[in-house]
Amino acid sequence: MRAISAVATAALTTATAFTIAVPSATAGDQPSFSATPDPAKPGDDVVLSVSGGCEAESATARSDAFESQVTLSTGSAGIYTGTAKIRPSTQAGSYDVDVDCEGGVSSYSLDVAGSVMPSPPHPMPTRGSHAGIGGSGGGSDWATIGLGAGLVGAVWGAVWFRVRRPEDGQGR
Repeated sequence: MRAISAVATAALTTATAFTIAVPSATAGDQPSFSATPDPAKPGDDVVLSVSGGCEAESATARSDAFESQVTLSTGSAGIYTGTAKIRPSTQAGSYDVDVDCEGGVSSYSLDVAGSVMPSPPHPMPTRGSHAGIGGSGGGSDWATIGLGAGLVGAVWGAVWFRVRRPEDGQGR
C-alpha cells in the first residue's frame, strides 16, 4: 500500500512540474521566458529558456548584460534554450532581454545582482591562535556531577531490576 501511495505521489509531482515548466503554446502569442540563475551575477553563465508562441528552427536573445548574442536551439519539447554569459563588468540592476523568433521580438527582464568579492583562497593568520585551557580549569561543579552520576545509576538500577525480576506466571 505504501508503494502505491509513493508512486501516486511521484506521478502527481511529476505531472505538476511538467504543467508548470511547459506552458501551453496556445497560452498567447508571447512566449514564456525564464533565466537560471535569477538573479544572475556578473560573470555567471545563465541558461535561457523560451517556450510557447514560437515555431522557428532557432531564436536569438540579446541584452546589454550579455557578452554576445545567444542562439536558442529547440529540442523535442519545443522549448528553446541557450546559455548567455553575463559581462563581468555588468552593474547590478534589471536588464532587457529581447528574444527574436522569426522576426517577432518579445522583451523580457533579467535581474543582475551585485558582484561578490571572492575571498582569498588561504587567509593567513595575523597572530597565533588564542587557545586557552578550555573546560579543564575553574574547578568542578560537584552538584551537576553528582546529579548526572545519580541519573546514570538510577537508569542502570532500573535495567538491572527489570532483567532480574521474575516474570508473572512462571512459578518463581
